[in-house]
Amino acid sequence: MSVVMLPRCRLLLSKSIKSESWLEASQVHFRRLRSNDSHQRPRNSNYPQQTFPGNQRGGFKYGGRSNPQHVMKQKKGHILDGFSVRDASDTLLIMEKQVHKWADLPHVHSRLESFGVPRTDVQPILSIFAREVSSGLLHNPIEQKKYHVERFVLTAKELNQGLRLDQILTQLFYSWASDPEQQEVLLKSVSRNTLEQMSYLYSTADMSYPADMYPKARSMRRKVIMHVGPTNSGKTHMALRALAAAKTGVYSGPLRLLAHEIWDRLNKGQIVPLGMDPDADSEPDTSTNMDIIEESVSRPTVRKEGKAKYARECNLRTGEEFRIVSEYAGLVSCTVEMTSFSLPVEVAVVDEIQMLADPDRGSAWTSAVLGLPAEELHLCGEEVAVPIVQALLSDTDDELFINRYERLTPLTVQDKSLEGDFSRVQKGDCLVAFSRSGIFALKRKVEENTGLRCAVAYGRLPPEIRAEQAALFNNPHSGYDVMIGSDAIGMGLNLKIKRIIFETLHKFDGTVERALSVSQIKQIAGRAGRYGLHGEPGGFVTTLHAHDLPMLHSTIPCQPDPIMFAGVSPTLAWAESVLQALPVDASHQTLLEVAPYVSHVRPPCRAFVPSKVKERSQFVETHAKDMKLYDRLLIGGSPMNWRDPLAVEFAARLCQIYNEKIRVPILHALRVGPYIEALENVEEMMSGGKSSAGAPSQGLVNLEGLHKSLVLYLWLSYRLPVAFYQSEEAYALKERTEKALDWCLRNVSTRVADRQPASFGLRIPSEAEDGVEYRRTPATRSQDESNRELGVKYAKLLNSERRSARGQQ
Repeated sequence: MSVVMLPRCRLLLSKSIKSESWLEASQVHFRRLRSNDSHQRPRNSNYPQQTFPGNQRGGFKYGGRSNPQHVMKQKKGHILDGFSVRDASDTLLIMEKQVHKWADLPHVHSRLESFGVPRTDVQPILSIFAREVSSGLLHNPIEQKKYHVERFVLTAKELNQGLRLDQILTQLFYSWASDPEQQEVLLKSVSRNTLEQMSYLYSTADMSYPADMYPKARSMRRKVIMHVGPTNSGKTHMALRALAAAKTGVYSGPLRLLAHEIWDRLNKGQIVPLGMDPDADSEPDTSTNMDIIEESVSRPTVRKEGKAKYARECNLRTGEEFRIVSEYAGLVSCTVEMTSFSLPVEVAVVDEIQMLADPDRGSAWTSAVLGLPAEELHLCGEEVAVPIVQALLSDTDDELFINRYERLTPLTVQDKSLEGDFSRVQKGDCLVAFSRSGIFALKRKVEENTGLRCAVAYGRLPPEIRAEQAALFNNPHSGYDVMIGSDAIGMGLNLKIKRIIFETLHKFDGTVERALSVSQIKQIAGRAGRYGLHGEPGGFVTTLHAHDLPMLHSTIPCQPDPIMFAGVSPTLAWAESVLQALPVDASHQTLLEVAPYVSHVRPPCRAFVPSKVKERSQFVETHAKDMKLYDRLLIGGSPMNWRDPLAVEFAARLCQIYNEKIRVPILHALRVGPYIEALENVEEMMSGGKSSAGAPSQGLVNLEGLHKSLVLYLWLSYRLPVAFYQSEEAYALKERTEKALDWCLRNVSTRVADRQPASFGLRIPSEAEDGVEYRRTPATRSQDESNRELGVKYAKLLNSERRSARGQQ
């Protein structure tokens, strides 16, 4: 790999690559029928790049935001916590000191048994391993090279050091026990069958070379161009123009909102392709959510009004929705998890590349970097991603160019905080909190003390409603002059913010309350003073309370924390193979834990334990145990809030109907629970047929839950379309829910006089108002429908026979 630093980007656009239908190549619209013997050795898979179905999350983060009632609590940490790390060089010494404690832990013994080590062999082999490591095994350079100790890294920034130590000791243990020379010694204390089983699991679970999973990308020498810089630096500008100029291409972004915006702008001709001269006297677009150069010149390259000669046919693909403008469209805009690696393209743009280090979603970005078969691959994001991308590309023959950008407007940390005085809040301010209850508490206090109305944006709100609230805040005539938001404002929302005000610089991460990282603070603070959105350039940032201000002053000038790794996820073929190396009764959690605890993963990559792994696994074992592997992984990785009892109950209802009937009607699934009643109550209030006193805030929680449930159904409908067949009905319910949510948010106010009728302000655009004609499903022949019906009948017959067989046992 060669690296070239350029002051600006020079783009090479090659001739068109003829491709098949984008939908046929990328959509997983099948249910794989396999033998009931899940431990039959699998055949060679035709889908080497397909990750666990649950990782195709289409832009939705696992779970919801942290429950505010837990902010002051700290969950019990890992039993190995308590040691201190100065830097990565301490790792081997810490492993030596902690190995005996680790080897005696009951959960370590239980895990090894679940991986297939007989109980009688667990203690002897662990004792030998602990003795050798504590005696200096890792001091020997030959042993260090043999076991690839560079992959064992602990840092002071590690969020869960005890968990990480548990993982790397287990990884070393399997490497050590699978070494042929070591096995000759171990045979004196451990059975040969045990060592053979451990070696088989270790070799089967190997993930050393993730780049090799993408043969199409490896068959070409790609030109990789990084565009890196802080928020509001215009780093995606040239990449989007290159995409607009390409005959075939893809945009992969972190959020459905961003994917939808690119889809909309490309189809309407609002982005002037690179190489074309923009028309004179057109108005620049200042409403974009993208990090572009917002021009005030008379020839802008991102236009407020589209023009036919710039328009490009583009399809949309997210976790919950497809919008097909044309079966032969050359461009696709998608969320990063929905990226296809099967069709070569001229240009690909991957946004927010620094997210490859995210424990939940990072593997999707890593796959995009390694697997996109693009002649020209543009990676947009923060500077901290550069070393990791360089390391990832060291195993490829790609050429890397790096373009760096500076912030277009100054960002000033104010000398004084608000000192807790809400009367100092001004028009154009955005207050940032990190819990739903905290956001509404701030909204109430600001409205009481200033008389200004507040829009809100937080993670549990649907993306459509967040965009609607942003539009209200940006509209000078709406009456909404202040924004109250969570860190959801840091990505995907265009907000005309003059000043950011942090309520706190700490956030509950699901385990403990931690200080925000440099990157998190700068990402949020950078939303102030968007270039071209205020009369005077620049933005301001401060804190609500004086005790937080010194930390803010010291953080803003700092460089963000370095990214230490890139996430990787197993493929479906990997899961099928590993399942054969595990005991017949291996649980779903055992399968998920093999990658982070056993697999050989070389730096800079790292395999993570999925978030909420116990909750996911318990759900699968309870409600999806009899399903095929693909379905179990799909259900366990679905985009639902595993901490919400109502959400879990709805998902259980889907599984029950699926197991019993195959076909899952959406209204039948929603019959149990409060969701439909809550929607109908709000709709009655909207029409004036019912008093709305105090009700809007009460209806919000149930409507948010209903929306997430509908998103889950739609997400499943694109992966199991025969079973979850009522996508149109789900879309209709989703649109009703969004209108009801919008009405509730507009009417949650401390003053009755501020409440507005349902028709107030901006409306959520309907499909017809998008201005782009599209379908949600591909053109389907009647014969295909007939085949589907036959498949359903056959599946029902198999299910009936399976239930009968269980009843006879």
